[in-house]
Amino acid sequence: MTRGLAPLVQPLIMSKLKNLAFWKRPMPFEWHNPSFWKDTAWAYIYLAPAIVILTVFTFYPFFSAFQLSMYKVSFTDFPGRFIGFDHFRYIFGHRYFWQALWNTVVIVGVSVPVTLFLALLVASLLNKSLRFRTFARTSFFLSYITPMVAVIMVWRLMYNQQYGLINYVLGLFGTKPIAWLNRPEYALPAVIILNVWRYVGYQAIILLAGMQGIDQMYYEAARIDGASGFQVWRKITVPLLTPQIFFLLIISMIGSFKVFTEVFVLFNGPGPLKSAQTLVYYIMDQGFFGTPHYGRAAAASIILFGIIFIVTLIQMQVAKRRVHYQ
Repeated sequence: MTRGLAPLVQPLIMSKLKNLAFWKRPMPFEWHNPSFWKDTAWAYIYLAPAIVILTVFTFYPFFSAFQLSMYKVSFTDFPGRFIGFDHFRYIFGHRYFWQALWNTVVIVGVSVPVTLFLALLVASLLNKSLRFRTFARTSFFLSYITPMVAVIMVWRLMYNQQYGLINYVLGLFGTKPIAWLNRPEYALPAVIILNVWRYVGYQAIILLAGMQGIDQMYYEAARIDGASGFQVWRKITVPLLTPQIFFLLIISMIGSFKVFTEVFVLFNGPGPLKSAQTLVYYIMDQGFFGTPHYGRAAAASIILFGIIFIVTLIQMQVAKRRVHYQ
């Protein structure tokens, strides 16, 4: 069928999406209603433990880090000498910061879309009636729940130039052994491959849950209309999975910006010639590795927060036009 899905399917989807605009309707104010204040009070009582935890472990550390970024801190003089934005000026003039930022952007720009695309394919496969389907779903999720350090140590062996499994497989096709962990040009690809492998199973399970929540009437109407399997996947499955896709984009983007353990354990450092140094590794290097500069580390963490915050706001604006909640 070359003309896509016929009007038999499209009105069903559009009518479903139009009903989702209920949140745009104005909500009546109930300040005069005593039950409103009672319900609100109980809501805050239930929220109090979470608010306390967020205040102690999130809000207070953030504002303390911002304050720390304005001081030159030493062990003998705490909180130190106020220097304003000197730490920020130093970081923006430090070439290793820009290298770390570029490495982080490459990891985010490659691993996030590749992982999501592979997760869509895996979830579509796991959603079919196959033999050993339960075993396959469990196997894909094991990569996510396995301890991070144990996974990275296994990948270090796989990346080994002499006896690693990856070079052995490549050697079957006539490729010479690659020094994955010793050559700067292969450091970032090694981190990206590891990152994609670890999270593709988790994202596939999330997308699989979304697929199983899609009403079967869309698929039945598409089959009656003669739509092909790819057309059904592209015109029905993917558009109705936009809430799950948006959720995964947000958390995977934030997680990729915070890559540290993979680099630290895989290379025992920032990689050859700092070729795999990320923003979080740069923060740790400034604050804890070598001569500690806590103010610089705090300033770098504020910059990282600002980058993630801006990117998340952009994604939220895009989601208003692209994401449809059922």
